Amino acid sequence: PTLEGKVKYEVPSGTQTGTVFRLKNRGIKNVRGTNKGDQYVKVKIEVPKKLTDKQKQILSQFAEESGETNDGEKKGFFDKIKDSFKE
Repeated sequence: PTLEGKVKYEVPSGTQTGTVFRLKNRGIKNVRGTNKGDQYVKVKIEVPKKLTDKQKQILSQFAEESGETNDGEKKGFFDKIKDSFKE
């Protein structure tokens, strides 16, 4: 949903959690005119907590075929700096 209601937006495949998209002219109106600002949307991807054994097997096969690994959440610049002080 936007400030004015629902809008269709196609999220590209492979989009990761934390990705920010800009919706042009979907933000708050400018005080001095009729123009609207942009609305920014941050993606939060939720993974199912309960999977059947078959679903787990299919996901494992998919990961093997694609050669992808799950290294956990990717860290930003400042998180990496903080971690370097912990060591």
